[in-house]
Amino acid sequence: MSAPTQTTTPTASTTGSRDWTRARSEELQALTDDEDDVANAKRAEKRRRKQAKAEAEERARQEREEAARRAREEAEKRARAEAEWKAKEEAEKKARKEFAKLQAEHQCILEEKARLMAEDKCKAEAERRVEVAAGKQKAGEPAKKRAREEPVAGSSGVQLVDLR
Repeated sequence: MSAPTQTTTPTASTTGSRDWTRARSEELQALTDDEDDVANAKRAEKRRRKQAKAEAEERARQEREEAARRAREEAEKRARAEAEWKAKEEAEKKARKEFAKLQAEHQCILEEKARLMAEDKCKAEAERRVEVAAGKQKAGEPAKKRAREEPVAGSSGVQLVDLR
């Protein structure tokens, strides 16, 4: 029991008054058009998928590049901040050294000034002593002169002046 084979020859009911080959070619053309439409749809879908994949890959590439650019910028920013920090630290260290040097110089100047003042004080004290000694010596001379000038009482009560 096998099924009857289908004939490709059109029957009179399907062809009518027309030529059966023409009817058959129209059927084949319709089938071909459907197949072309299906093939075109498949090709279009494949093209869409390929384009979507390419767009996704392009987006992913751009995102990677953007992430890499942001990472580079962040690294550069950190490097600049670190360089600024180091420069600031170096400047502060230099300023501290300079301040310490100035303080040491100031201290030396103060010590020198104190030493000079002490020397001046010693000189002034020495000069004062010399003056006092000279004053005593001068003061002693008039006393001697006065002593010499003091009257010496004589027998007559007349005061004599010694003019030696």
